[in-house]
Amino acid sequence: MAAPDPDDKVWTFAVSGRIKIYSYLDKQGKLSGWTVDFVNEVCKQARKKCSMVLAEFTECTYTDRNINYPGRGLNAGWFDACTGYTVTEDRLSTYDMSLAYLKAVSTFAVLPGNPSGFDPSLDDYSNFTITHLTGACSNAACMTRFGKKYGNIKIAANLPDAKQILANKEADALFYPRDNVTDLDNLSPKFHCEIKNSGTGIMAKKGSPLVAWWNPVFAKWTKSGGFARFCKRASKKYNFEFECLSSPTRDFSDYLPHEDKPAWSNLFSPNL
Repeated sequence: MAAPDPDDKVWTFAVSGRIKIYSYLDKQGKLSGWTVDFVNEVCKQARKKCSMVLAEFTECTYTDRNINYPGRGLNAGWFDACTGYTVTEDRLSTYDMSLAYLKAVSTFAVLPGNPSGFDPSLDDYSNFTITHLTGACSNAACMTRFGKKYGNIKIAANLPDAKQILANKEADALFYPRDNVTDLDNLSPKFHCEIKNSGTGIMAKKGSPLVAWWNPVFAKWTKSGGFARFCKRASKKYNFEFECLSSPTRDFSDYLPHEDKPAWSNLFSPNL
């Protein structure tokens, strides 16, 4: 384990509390879920004092004119980090991102029967209106990286809003950062908006010291097999198969803004 903090700093991690299994309020009103267990375990390994806090996801990030910006809560220091955000090239220019711990995928979803005839394999979406959640990684930048032309994009406040936009025929397809959207037809192919060999990680304010202590502890814990064992126990606890990464990406250091070769990079073997 890492050395304890010399001060009484409590590191705060924001969750929405609206994602079943990952972060939710139980019958007693206690914040629970896989993400809560995961953050607490990494903090235990790091010998850090940590606390989970509730916040709307727009306090972490939002979209304006096809650009994702840091949310007010993260920028103002209401909390230190946001959990469960895909590591993307555009986010790395705005945030400090941790090593990824879960797989990530994005999907185009449409009304049942696909009345607009939207096809994600097309190179040109200009004849269709796309909607995505504000702040999502499944955004204009992701479509651009895949060489897609697009026209109208309508930003949704949340998933229920996005579904209503589709129902009102204000958009033809929803680009969503999950592999499945209930009550809609989920189309193929799937898209990976994340950096190659990455996935879902912790998102911190640019310049935050959090990632500097989190990454080496998480990398060491993963290499020892601790994370794999944690995921196996969590699958039994929540009766759900979590898509945990077998190892953090070895190439992620290439994208970190503050160090050419972080000191913890030697924790990985060439086979990882």
